[in-house]
Amino acid sequence: MQEHSYQALARAILDGHTVYRVTALDGAQIGEGWNIIDQAPALDAKEDITACRPPFVCTSRQTGARLLCEALRQQKVLLVCGGGHVSVPVAKLGKLLGYRVLVADDRPEFADPARFPEADAVLCREFCDLFAGLDWDALPDLSVVIVTRGHAADTVCLREALRHPCTYIGMIGSARKNRAVFDLLRGEGVTEAQLEAVHAPIGLAIGAETPEEIAVAIAAELIDTRRGCANAGLSAAMLDALATGQTGIMATVVRKQGSAPRGVGARMFFPDGGHKLGTVGGGLAEYEVCQTAERLGRTRTPCLLTFDMKNGEAGRSGMICGGEIDVLFEVVG
Repeated sequence: MQEHSYQALARAILDGHTVYRVTALDGAQIGEGWNIIDQAPALDAKEDITACRPPFVCTSRQTGARLLCEALRQQKVLLVCGGGHVSVPVAKLGKLLGYRVLVADDRPEFADPARFPEADAVLCREFCDLFAGLDWDALPDLSVVIVTRGHAADTVCLREALRHPCTYIGMIGSARKNRAVFDLLRGEGVTEAQLEAVHAPIGLAIGAETPEEIAVAIAAELIDTRRGCANAGLSAAMLDALATGQTGIMATVVRKQGSAPRGVGARMFFPDGGHKLGTVGGGLAEYEVCQTAERLGRTRTPCLLTFDMKNGEAGRSGMICGGEIDVLFEVVG
């Protein structure tokens, strides 16, 4: 199996690596991808890409071809510290947002899997031992929501979270309480830069009061924080299928315009002889993507197509506000 194949990419991701993938979108090499492990590629691009965060598209200075640049890693993980009344809707929304959800509490009655049917794991553990017990190689994209029962446990969780690389850290509590926690940690040597990265009070300021409203505010902040984050769309099911050598057709959104539902990096995988995995947004556009993938499954020819949702049946039916997507179809063989 070639090292630049999707199968090799999936195995590297499952081994805990971040894989930077560069894929040609046109020219003689259309549909060919290159995997770079744990190091962002140095691209000779016509555009200034120094401030770009994957996924993005640029033009090769050498060949003139457009290149899709992505950073792919294991599924994002949400660790909810505390099993109280706010944690229940946070876990539900986290799962809806595509996280692998872990919930932890030091009280058996709150660390009860029956309270969190959506969670992938519920841990009953002292908070001071929680982070030491996590497999950090398997958590390259971790967000931490601290909503324990009180000031002391929040402090322990925040102290431990700041010792590890996290995509997001948020802590519940009043401004006064959070200042006290921050002052304590400053005295222990935590830097201002570290504290400035903590979202406290947690959640976007939408006037939330009930546990459910607070959970919505937290979920909204997670979405807002991740905007532009280097994370593209290979689901756990796709990774498992590819790592075992599955072949087929991969469809990837490489451009979005207007109110199309999914952005750059959204994927669908059509395994040979299997059921499709993932989504590029649903509706008539996704139906057309599926029809195209079925045809390309026979011809095995990569291509880049535009699906216009402003016109035609989709626009006439009033199903959507309008938009279009460019989708790259790659042969995974």
